[in-house]
Amino acid sequence: MAVSDETRTIAQPHSTLVRRGDRAIMAEIRALVVDLAVSQIVVGLPLGLDGDEGPAVVEARGFGAAVARATGLPVAFADERFTTRQAERSLIEQGVSRRGRRQVGDRVAAALLLQGVLAAESVG
Repeated sequence: MAVSDETRTIAQPHSTLVRRGDRAIMAEIRALVVDLAVSQIVVGLPLGLDGDEGPAVVEARGFGAAVARATGLPVAFADERFTTRQAERSLIEQGVSRRGRRQVGDRVAAALLLQGVLAAESVG
């Protein structure tokens, strides 16, 4: 998970949400929404390399809809195709160990995804 600053300019890694069951994850998300004063949620879409929407995208869209119902907030979707690879490359360049990359990789990928959304919003 990643969050942005109040000006919606800079994204930063925050935490990793572990799906332990729908009720537990929705309760955790609702708590984070309150604690962090969240105004919008972005969910990554794991599109195929050719842009196809497979079963994982259907699941992500369903998850996003459930989050919208649980929080009452708007949920946007964004292409996450290359964020994991970009995060891995960045962490390697920073000298982060393989173990460290496993621990923070998803958070860094989420920050890259959110930064892309923020950049697109500032342009358009």
